[in-house]
Amino acid sequence: MKKFAKILAAVMLVAIVAMTFTSCGLFGLDLDKVEERLDKKDYEVGSYSYDGNTRLTAYDDDDNVFIAVEFDDKDDAKDAYDELKENWDDMVEDAEEEDLEVTYGKNGNVVYYGTVKGVKDALGFPSNLLVFKK
Repeated sequence: MKKFAKILAAVMLVAIVAMTFTSCGLFGLDLDKVEERLDKKDYEVGSYSYDGNTRLTAYDDDDNVFIAVEFDDKDDAKDAYDELKENWDDMVEDAEEEDLEVTYGKNGNVVYYGTVKGVKDALGFPSNLLVFKK
């Protein structure tokens, strides 16, 4: 019985840790919180709505960039993400010319891309642990 209790406790601990690390992805990315986070890190941040979609752009003095678009429709977000993936090689070439490491991702209805540091700064802990150069 003790062995079963230990195994059950370990499984529950793993499940709780996994839920903690993925909780941001379950409910989407809150661009208002991202904007606040980037403001605190001295990024120049601008956001506006266009055609029902919210766009956020941010950059700092060290050439770190974060750009995100929040779509009203999941299908539009998926289409934009797929298009970003298709054109990613060209974007990487442009970034490498300026010696920048870039990445992209999708969280809920938000599609984002930017420099690795910019995306890490925008997503915050613990989501930033999962950001790598693509």
